[in-house]
Amino acid sequence: MSKIATAALVALLALSACAVPVRDRVDTDALNAGIDQAIGGLDTCVVILDTQTGRKVYRYGRDTTCGQKLPPCETFELAAAAIGLDDGVITPQTVFKWDGTPQPSKLWQKDSNLAQAVHDANGWWFGHLSQQIGQAGYASALADFDYGTKAPSGPITSFWRGPAQGGGLYISTDGQAAFLHRLFGGGLKIKPGSVQAVQAVMASETRDTATMTGVAGSCSDQPDHSRGVGWWVGRLKSPTRDLVFAASIEAAAPPPGADIGDNLKSIFADARLWPKAR
Repeated sequence: MSKIATAALVALLALSACAVPVRDRVDTDALNAGIDQAIGGLDTCVVILDTQTGRKVYRYGRDTTCGQKLPPCETFELAAAAIGLDDGVITPQTVFKWDGTPQPSKLWQKDSNLAQAVHDANGWWFGHLSQQIGQAGYASALADFDYGTKAPSGPITSFWRGPAQGGGLYISTDGQAAFLHRLFGGGLKIKPGSVQAVQAVMASETRDTATMTGVAGSCSDQPDHSRGVGWWVGRLKSPTRDLVFAASIEAAAPPPGADIGDNLKSIFADARLWPKAR
């Protein structure tokens, strides 16, 4: 190879290495090792995107796993809240009153606003919100959002909770991450205030100057409860990064979404995406 050709090759490799800014690079080896050890497997998918551009920063899992349509379970609350807020059905201060009927969780047996309902994953609260939005309202909004299979098929109070509860709405892990990119990256035709309100009600943890917000979910993905899915989806924002992520585990006995979230917080810290817990 001539000296000119060699110099050109070196220059090309240097340009390739700089194609992704240093601050945007991730330690894929650390992510792979951490996920393998804590939550990995053939039925695990983790997707990380740049919030503003939608660029894929990292993905763990096979194409078939990350592309598999799964019920969104409680993670759908983000979309439901965005629709309800933007349509004026609710405000962050709106309180729905508990009607006194016994609930699966004692946490649900109280009057609640949006933040409390998200915190408690309050099934009746979001069922009530969904009755106010209506099937037609959801069908239009989900099409605009390009959210999963888009059709709110099944009972209006549970169509996102999987086939065991009659639900027929599905979304892939790739699709979850893409939706979050559109939601927080300005890709949806909704008011900025609605987006900010959704962000504000997500579970939040701040370490130094970095904040991770997220929502957990879990439900059966088979009518006979033979298999299920656990979800953790959210956003990681710091002075040098703004990322959205979605993680799912589909299995006969998947871990709760909150457990997936706890593991990912540690894995992301080991990969230096944000600080370690003190």
